[in-house]
Amino acid sequence: MEINQCLQRYKMNKEIKVPNIGEFKDVEVIEVLVSNGQSVSKNDPLITIESDKSSVEIPSSFDGKVKELKIKVGDKVSEGSTILKLEVKEKIEKYSEPQLDKEDYKLKKEKNFIKENINPIIKETITHEKTSASPKVRKFARELGVSINQISGSERKGRVLESDVKNFIASKINKSNESQEKNKKIKSEYSHSDFGEIEIKDIPRVKKIASNYLVNSWRTIPHVTNHDQADISEIEDFRSSLKDVYTGEKKKISPLAFIIKALAATIKKFPNFNCSIDDIENGKITIKKYVHIGVAVDTKHGLMVPK
Repeated sequence: MEINQCLQRYKMNKEIKVPNIGEFKDVEVIEVLVSNGQSVSKNDPLITIESDKSSVEIPSSFDGKVKELKIKVGDKVSEGSTILKLEVKEKIEKYSEPQLDKEDYKLKKEKNFIKENINPIIKETITHEKTSASPKVRKFARELGVSINQISGSERKGRVLESDVKNFIASKINKSNESQEKNKKIKSEYSHSDFGEIEIKDIPRVKKIASNYLVNSWRTIPHVTNHDQADISEIEDFRSSLKDVYTGEKKKISPLAFIIKALAATIKKFPNFNCSIDDIENGKITIKKYVHIGVAVDTKHGLMVPK
């Protein structure tokens, strides 16, 4: 059985443009990873863009050589903006149909064998293509012990980004934590309004998105205590000079009273430190317009906070 093959190669220029990057527009280019004349392979990163949430690498869609860069660091790009012109080598392969003798039993049998056995294998291979991702993302997934083929990509044609790997791992952690904490939610005995005036406001979109990650961080990341030094010489002099107006006896006042006063003034100046997120599902945050600071006191019954 003879098959005539015709192979032709030619060069052409293709424009590589910024793909769908969601709702973001005028995103800044923070890094250009290629230069004029450089050869690149498909899925090699070309530029890095940075939004207010994350940094994303834009990959090449073809193999080829960079002919002309159209952007530089600091430029603003949106979906459809041209990144560069790429010189691509295309090839066309044409095959002539095999000349089969209709009365040749062997050729008929061969054709039926290909149709029944080879074609299903080819179809199965095409259906189960490997997940598309850049080498950097594949390495990142391997380091975290995640199979890239388990992750659904958010880019065109299901291409997996580094953010997709992070979201995949975060979803696994959140599901695990949710299953553990499902029946452990404690409802407060009192409402915030029982103690003073409050105000219900909408949580900004970015804070609402970040809240789940902050909760996860609280559960999984070790806490750090910071220590600073402050000069309290004037407070000590003032505290030592306090005397009773009538008896003239020296008054003993703990430095804690001054610390609480300073803390109360700070909370009034920065009210976000005096709020609670109780209704995250509806995007609500409770900002308290009062300041209540509890101090644990050692008693015979143990540590207690006096009213």
